[in-house]
Amino acid sequence: MTQTGEKLVPHPHLKQFYEDESQREEFVNRIFDDTASKYDPVNNILSLGSGIRYRKQALIRSGLTSEMSVLDVATGTGLVAAAEISIVGPKGSVTGLDRSYNMLIEVGNKLNIPLIQGDANVLPFADNSFHFLTMGYALRHVDDLKGTLKEYFRVLKPGGILLILELMRPTNKMIYRIVQLYFRLMVALISIPGIGGKNEGRLIKYYWDTIDKFVGSNIIINTLSETGFEEAKSHQIFNFFTEFTAIKP
Repeated sequence: MTQTGEKLVPHPHLKQFYEDESQREEFVNRIFDDTASKYDPVNNILSLGSGIRYRKQALIRSGLTSEMSVLDVATGTGLVAAAEISIVGPKGSVTGLDRSYNMLIEVGNKLNIPLIQGDANVLPFADNSFHFLTMGYALRHVDDLKGTLKEYFRVLKPGGILLILELMRPTNKMIYRIVQLYFRLMVALISIPGIGGKNEGRLIKYYWDTIDKFVGSNIIINTLSETGFEEAKSHQIFNFFTEFTAIKP
């Protein structure tokens, strides 16, 4: 378990990206702001075009239905939010929150939903506000895992569902080597001007390093239980794509 003071941080200090742990938040904000305009095509390359179908299936599998109110934390360019809108329908609602201003500009150009610039550790919502809360591939980037999950618990209604989509370090050695090689190839490909660029290549390198050093699934599930959630569990595909779900009693 990786702890800094009272915080439960998602991974150790990555010196190749920032010199001091206090600089991590600034680095994360900057790299997502700098890559927002090219994030969707880069994501499409990484997911081999399967992302749209998988996100919707994961949402339905986790219990999202029509007329629910949803908060999508770290909404990015709205990839998860778009799938949520198609499920909850006109009587439901989806709100997006992200620390990156440029990411919010991108999603605002595509989706007509409330958008708020904010931090997962300090959500600007009242207690018991949402039926469903999602976070797509961003738990690795928060400042404090326990503090973030406490906030998720607070803003969910009783009976509310939490879904966290993540990429976890494969425990199977062969799959680990395949995924590691794939990310290395993607760093080289996406760094090419016209496909991506230097910033986009650096983002993919950062992605892999955070995946490789991320805390294990057992720590996430245990922390969910410690913060008050029930039925905390994970569902994994190809020993890599992971869905963490839990319910607020």
